[in-house]
Amino acid sequence: MEANVFSSVQPIPVVPHFPASYQRSTQRIALPYLNRTIFISVDDILCLQGEGNYTFLHTRDRKRFLVSKTLKEFEKTLDASMFLRIHKSYIVNLAYVQRNIFNRDRQVRLADGREVAISRRRMKDISQQLAQYWHRLYN
Repeated sequence: MEANVFSSVQPIPVVPHFPASYQRSTQRIALPYLNRTIFISVDDILCLQGEGNYTFLHTRDRKRFLVSKTLKEFEKTLDASMFLRIHKSYIVNLAYVQRNIFNRDRQVRLADGREVAISRRRMKDISQQLAQYWHRLYN
């Protein structure tokens, strides 16, 4: 009986916050998946997590795709005004970063509740880039 109660609960929707000047749905990424190619809109990517020569793409609908590319390759192709490398293992989509949520452990919280560590060396630079993004978003 309890299983039915929990199965009817829907996950909280993940809503991005894009600046007015940003053109949505203009870029997609092709991913090989189960003997075919699927296309994912860049706007739907929450974050990218590097694992050696592989990268996990986490999407807003809570799916995770494994791609045989490094984070460095993605960093070159993704829009630098929307994607920020905050750690050697993470690139985040700024549209999904919750505003003013930095905790003492140097982490940012994404819209889906995931907390991602920020590199200690780049903390000052990253906080400045996030402040600039939020300034563009709200002004």
